[in-house]
Amino acid sequence: MLSRLAAWWLWWLALFWLWLLLAGDWNRIEVIGAACGATVGATVAETVRGAARQPLRVPLDRLRASVGVLPVVFADFGVIMWALFSASARGRAVRGAFITRDADAGAKTTHRGQLHRAWTIWLATLSPNAYVIELDPERDSVLLHDLVPWRRSEEPL
Repeated sequence: MLSRLAAWWLWWLALFWLWLLLAGDWNRIEVIGAACGATVGATVAETVRGAARQPLRVPLDRLRASVGVLPVVFADFGVIMWALFSASARGRAVRGAFITRDADAGAKTTHRGQLHRAWTIWLATLSPNAYVIELDPERDSVLLHDLVPWRRSEEPL
């Protein structure tokens, strides 16, 4: 029972702060909305997880590895602003480039590997400069679009 309560509380905290992050406005109405939405979402998530009899596993090593992605998002904003201002000063458009990167070949065989691949692709899509367009499981590759080609923008791929 305690683990179910702890899992519900973790869901609630994550959904509450996600609401406020996406709302972008921290006022009394948004805080109340975040609390109500988090309560409903945590209850549904924990009910579904309990019915499926799945343990709540949070891979801390993946979370620690993903912390380095957040500073790149801010750096990418600067890269994009520089590219757009310099292109507008020259009177030309910024075209960008399509880039193919290798994906983890062993990830498609196991459920845990697929979850790791999905998490990695989602993290790579957070960058405003490089985002994932397509995952090709036959070739084990990922197609990305880079506005300004910079390998750091494509991390963690």
